[in-house]
Amino acid sequence: VGVEAKQPNSAIRKCVRVQLIKNGKKITAFVPRDGCLNNIEENDEVLVAGFGRKGHA
Repeated sequence: VGVEAKQPNSAIRKCVRVQLIKNGKKITAFVPRDGCLNNIEENDEVLVAGFGRKGHA
């Protein structure tokens, strides 16, 4: 999933759709660093950090 950045940036951020085990909700999570998206496969378990308002836990 590509998420466009707000102005003045024009980058497309690399994000993934993640389904939470606890309640089954689907969220969009940002993937840091270049190339990390290549390591995540379907049905992999991932750690979601900074969950909440504006990235503050």
